[in-house]
Amino acid sequence: MARRSRARPTVVPAVDAVRDVAQRVLPLEGASNFRDLGGYRTNDGGRTRWGVVFRADAPDRLTTADLAAIDRLGLRVAFDLRTESERTKAPSVLPLSVRRKTPAIGGGASRPTPLGDVLGTGRVDSLPDDFLHHVYLDMVEHHASAVGQVLTGLTAHDGVPAVIHCSAGKDRTGLVAALLLSVLGVDDATVLDDYTLSRLCFSESRMSRLRPHLAELGLDQERYLAVFGAPRHAMASTLDVLRERWGTVEDYLVGRAGVTSGTIAELRARLVVQAARA
Repeated sequence: MARRSRARPTVVPAVDAVRDVAQRVLPLEGASNFRDLGGYRTNDGGRTRWGVVFRADAPDRLTTADLAAIDRLGLRVAFDLRTESERTKAPSVLPLSVRRKTPAIGGGASRPTPLGDVLGTGRVDSLPDDFLHHVYLDMVEHHASAVGQVLTGLTAHDGVPAVIHCSAGKDRTGLVAALLLSVLGVDDATVLDDYTLSRLCFSESRMSRLRPHLAELGLDQERYLAVFGAPRHAMASTLDVLRERWGTVEDYLVGRAGVTSGTIAELRARLVVQAARA
């Protein structure tokens, strides 16, 4: 039986750490974690472009009002990281004018993720605090091609505006968003601030709906948030290990995920607004 390590405090970003959170998060009725990846400062003095790439939870509960709000974004493509069974159970209600790409992480794409396996069997009583870190490393190792497909797809002539989503918009989407922001030149502290926003936008906002399910699994609310609520250390340690194994995020994307150097250059040109020169 796995031993629990000593609980670490959850770090939730201050509002000013992710600049204009109210502008970043779309106030939708049927999705709580739909947000813009724009406005983040890059290491060359630029900022990621607003209104081009969004990250989100599953768009299966969107209301008519939500769809009207999303229509104004001009989305061209949705990268759905869910498995085929997840898509069948909770089909997207985005308009058909938004092309669906399905570079699934887990399930039929290759193998079940550890996260899906544990939640599916209810084996949550003895999970270690760093469980998500190992889930993310599994994704990094075994689902690199899906990451590569998303980043490459963003550079297609009609690849943006785009939304990247899974079910919660937290883990699979969180990893892809972290790698994208990193290769665009966003520093780790800001990347982790963006990742931990999922605790505020999804985990805590959905807690009332989750409580009955958590009770069935024998998992209390604080334990759930400590392990699954986008703990900062999970993504931080994943980025650390990735760099230990491959050198840089760019080295990983080129060497493991099948992203070309030209694609990375195009991502930076398309998704970063350079600072105006005096």
